[in-house]
Amino acid sequence: MGNYKNFKVAIYCPVGNLAMIKDFEKFGRQFDEIQKHIGVDKVYLETYRQGRRIEKEQMEKCIRFFKDRGIEISGGITTDWMGDGEGGFSPLCYTNPEMKKMLTEVVEFTASMFDEIILDDFYFTNCRCESCVNAKGDRTWAEFRIELMKKISEEVIVGPAKRVNPKVKMIIKYPNWYEHFQDAGYNLEDESKIFDAIYTGTETRNPMYTQQHLPKYLSYFIMRYFENVAPGRNGGGWYDPFECFYNLTSYAQQPYLTLFAKAREIMIFCLGVLIHPDFSMSTPINGQVFKDMDKFLGELGNPTGTACYLPYHSHGEDYLHNYVGMLGIPLEPYPFYPKDAKTVFLTESAAMDGDIIGKITESLRNGADVIVTSGFVKEATKLGFQKHLCNVRYTDRKALVNSFGYSVDGGVRFGGLEESAKSIIIPQLEFMTNDTWEIVAGFGEDNSFPLLLKTKYGKGRLYVLTIPDDFGDLYHLPRKVLFPIRQVFQKNSPILFDSFPKVGLFTYDNGTFALHSFQPWIDEVRIILKDGYTAVEDLVSGRIIEGETEGKDTVVRLRLSPGNNMVFRMIKK
Repeated sequence: MGNYKNFKVAIYCPVGNLAMIKDFEKFGRQFDEIQKHIGVDKVYLETYRQGRRIEKEQMEKCIRFFKDRGIEISGGITTDWMGDGEGGFSPLCYTNPEMKKMLTEVVEFTASMFDEIILDDFYFTNCRCESCVNAKGDRTWAEFRIELMKKISEEVIVGPAKRVNPKVKMIIKYPNWYEHFQDAGYNLEDESKIFDAIYTGTETRNPMYTQQHLPKYLSYFIMRYFENVAPGRNGGGWYDPFECFYNLTSYAQQPYLTLFAKAREIMIFCLGVLIHPDFSMSTPINGQVFKDMDKFLGELGNPTGTACYLPYHSHGEDYLHNYVGMLGIPLEPYPFYPKDAKTVFLTESAAMDGDIIGKITESLRNGADVIVTSGFVKEATKLGFQKHLCNVRYTDRKALVNSFGYSVDGGVRFGGLEESAKSIIIPQLEFMTNDTWEIVAGFGEDNSFPLLLKTKYGKGRLYVLTIPDDFGDLYHLPRKVLFPIRQVFQKNSPILFDSFPKVGLFTYDNGTFALHSFQPWIDEVRIILKDGYTAVEDLVSGRIIEGETEGKDTVVRLRLSPGNNMVFRMIKK
């Protein structure tokens, strides 16, 4: 495949980085330092960014430099404009004829030099100039921008590129903020078909000290989502060090999770970072990540997990899937309803599908289990959730809870009392006694509030999972409270996971799985083996760990360290 057995490594090279190369002999020594650590297979050479274009002669020199080293080359374009002093990002105005003309010229120039071109993830619009306001009319901004960018993709980007170079492959790189695509014109549904391929932004940054609110699991989840948007045409995952270099393990988790999601190619942004003294550690870190992952990645099969449905142009309970994924619950997301899945997980965004109640009903009648969130119940009320499924209602009341119980007999009684380190705020759901059963609850004063409800429907089961007002408070649920929730999600998995929160579990269809802790401390996790498995093999060391019998279960106990990967194959004896 290249320098690595299981993936390619690429570096994105912005126009400013390329234009500043005057002494290619000196730059060669700088690039030698990169190649000491990283096997570079490919570079994407940018022709335009922020109003700056590269001269053809300079680009030809850059192309020659990398080709002489046996490195594959492609082109790149960042469709943004110079800042206006307001802060934030300044993409192009796509109702401005001069800007469209300029962009077409850039595309044609780039297509004349490269057979493959990627658009950096500034290919959106936030413009509300007079021209855009008039063009919008009575439509919502999302409706206007989705249609606008579809037209621009066809007429300003792909069409001109193909006329100049009929064999050029056009790639659109989508950013990490998938819940909000439609409001900025990213048209995942149509553009993924207009372009020859897509690419995935797996940057997670700091989930607290940035505006993006992206838990680390997103680096895995979004790769899987886009793989199901464009099967076989999702080129790879792209990450950077910005707002996550405060902790080198946090930075490394981006490529780790991108590769656990089985990216074909992994792209480092950018060349300037890798040679900048402020980020000097990024080069050896990346090199070690790639070396470590390549040892075992080929042993892992196709990713599996509880099926999720995120309709195109939808949003609601933003990025909640990634908070759930941080609980050690593997997820596999789709842009279409996964009607053949045995377990389906639906958040509020799925309720933007007006036919969702009928789809759930069909799944339940066919024997599937469907898990919906409290936010889904609230949004789906207008679609007839209570009339057609079960009489669980979202109220405006809240509860502040820090003690919990879980049922030991299917919802009749609670057994055990667990406490969280802090109180959490949850919405109060109302349900009908003896029609719906309270499996997990938070306790009030002479009262309880459902965290997990269950009712039977047809051959299947419908569950309602209550989501705290602060999604991060899911991490404060006690371990014994998380266990019955995991049991529901992992009913059809060959393993059941019992651990502290903020840990990733990645499962594959060939009996392999991986673990990664996002916590800063070491602790024990339990792997309950099902389907006749009795032991696990460490895919790095080859060590066999026999399961221990605990009641009716076969259990493997492991010590999980911060930031480290543990990778296993399950064994039957």
